[in-house]
Amino acid sequence: MPSVVLCLHAHLPLRLKKYSFFDIGHSQDYFDDEESRRVLERMAKDCYLPVNAALLKLIRRSRGRFKVSCSVSGMLLEQFEKGQKAVLTSFRRLADTGSVEFSGEPYHHSLASLFSEDEFREQIALQRRKVRALFGLVPRSFRNTGLIYGNDAARIAESMGFRVFLAADAGRLAGNDTTTLYRPEGCRKLRVLLRHDRLSGDIASRIAGSALSGQSGGADAFDIKLAEDYRGQEIISLFLDYESFGKPDCSEAGILEFLEAFAVALLKQRNWRFLTPSGAAAEHEPACNLDLPGHGSEADGSAWLANHMQKDAARTLFAMEARVREAKKRKQIGVWRDLQASEYFGYMGKTELSDGALRCTFNPFATPYDAYISYMNVLKDFSGRLAGKTGVRA
Repeated sequence: MPSVVLCLHAHLPLRLKKYSFFDIGHSQDYFDDEESRRVLERMAKDCYLPVNAALLKLIRRSRGRFKVSCSVSGMLLEQFEKGQKAVLTSFRRLADTGSVEFSGEPYHHSLASLFSEDEFREQIALQRRKVRALFGLVPRSFRNTGLIYGNDAARIAESMGFRVFLAADAGRLAGNDTTTLYRPEGCRKLRVLLRHDRLSGDIASRIAGSALSGQSGGADAFDIKLAEDYRGQEIISLFLDYESFGKPDCSEAGILEFLEAFAVALLKQRNWRFLTPSGAAAEHEPACNLDLPGHGSEADGSAWLANHMQKDAARTLFAMEARVREAKKRKQIGVWRDLQASEYFGYMGKTELSDGALRCTFNPFATPYDAYISYMNVLKDFSGRLAGKTGVRA
């Protein structure tokens, strides 16, 4: 019996200000609070609330047979707590159904897994505590930023009690199949669930097409394609961003109709079912071991660390870790972590982000160079404040 594992991910970074050389030593306002609120309000109205309402409707209509996984960054959950309580309520209603699994992830959607194991572990723990406090659930599946995966990250996830690791398509790993589970090399209990990139991309394209046409017709063709190609014990992992649905008035543009039509059509077929990631891991045995030494593959991090500006900014930021921790000031630790959001490095590159590409449309900088200069000015000021200096630009 084929199983569909539908995973939706939500994250919005705080909006960065354009921070000039002349701001160094004079301003600690690195983030544009007004713009952050504006973007959040838009996404709550056009995306999070209508999508969650559609998911709840599907769960109730199917009497719990429709299942879905949600992953929401801690940075976004904090924004909901401060200004969008209605969105938190909509997620709580989903959690109460018992058909929704909340996945863990780095709290600030950061690249900590590539630079600091201590910080990586702490952000995972912070995220897990936040999810438990807000929704009463303990994440059993884990999704790293950008689906970055490697043996080291898998080892950490297993040691922290996760059952399944959500990772990018193994197309770059010769001989691996995206429709089965794997056991990470060196792990005993953890399983790896690979995103089916081709089908995830296909459904995202059809969603976009529904928005343009105002119709859900693409759902029927997609369901027929699944039924024709998969008839055994395959696991079809569809990983999408909430922001894929983030078009203005998406509830009137056919986007949500596509989601509903796709799910309802599959549920009508007795030989198909929806599972959560941990549910799939519990019901399927791993095909074999997946061995990817280190923190990740060569492709991991390429959207954020492809050029010298991105690498320099990231290394400079994480090089501050020891000084930030020594200061033992909660506010400074919070600012340092807020500056870790991966999008800030994405603004400095030309590679399209595969994880939440729509978020880059909120890029406030005209060029990658402008983004780099502004960010490094922020780090210059922050470094000076760590050292107890103000008003110094030397």
